[in-house]
Amino acid sequence: FTGKPVDGYLVNRIVGTRALCVALGRALGEGRVRWVRPAPLGWLSPATRRGSLHPLVERT
Repeated sequence: FTGKPVDGYLVNRIVGTRALCVALGRALGEGRVRWVRPAPLGWLSPATRRGSLHPLVERT
């Protein structure tokens, strides 16, 4: 996901089969796909959020 439309497209797109979408919808309704829900980052302290990015972010 780029956060902006890709050249040649008006909007970002997520591609999946209908069967995949139905299966994810059922699993989400049963609470089995926890990773689909966004993390409540507002509940974490700024230090905790920075700490989770440590391998990806070089601190200056």
